[in-house]
Amino acid sequence: MPGTKAIILETTGCSSEDLESALEILSEDELQRFHAFHFDQDRKDYALAHALLRKTLSDLEPGTAPRDWQFAPMATGKPAVAGRSDLDFSLTHTRGLVACAVTREGVIGIDAETDQRTVEVDMLMRDVCSPGERQELAKVEGAHKTSRFLDFWTLKEAYLKAVGLGITADLTTVSFILADDRDIAISTPPDLRRPASSFQIGRRPGHWRVALAVFGGIDARDVEITLCEKRSF
Repeated sequence: MPGTKAIILETTGCSSEDLESALEILSEDELQRFHAFHFDQDRKDYALAHALLRKTLSDLEPGTAPRDWQFAPMATGKPAVAGRSDLDFSLTHTRGLVACAVTREGVIGIDAETDQRTVEVDMLMRDVCSPGERQELAKVEGAHKTSRFLDFWTLKEAYLKAVGLGITADLTTVSFILADDRDIAISTPPDLRRPASSFQIGRRPGHWRVALAVFGGIDARDVEITLCEKRSF
């Protein structure tokens, strides 16, 4: 939709040439962070994620070249486009997958996880899930349980990224009810509540899921989540 983009990039298919093209549009600070990663795949994912963000911002605002975007933290610590209160973005990367969301129509958060991630659900859900979510997880087993846990996890991360707190908040106080990937309700304490919140989960079954959280002006269900086919920047 106009004014909002959500883009997924599978980095395992990216070549060394794709990585070089990404590095060419990063800032000096981003390049320093890139070199600080110990593992090649982590460096690659970081560079491609930040290049994807810069390219997506320029697709939305063609008057600014990808290399020219500047960023600064908000009071909450959430990264923001410097000098542009009318633009909001969110960025996430996990092994082999990066995603970004950009909007000029509200506040947005995005999170992604691969289906290959190994998760100790029974151990983690005590610190991540609300009582209602734990009751739902108790009804399923095996891969279905892991999948639903990752739904909850990515939704919480996306929402708290939009709020600007990340996982510093108590995740068990944020509770989701999922009828399906587009019919999603939330319950939060008053200090985390945001008006007109909406959500969507996009999937490539067997590969990844991405959660989108939006409030103020747009509906997350109207945002097309796009898989990026072009890997050079």
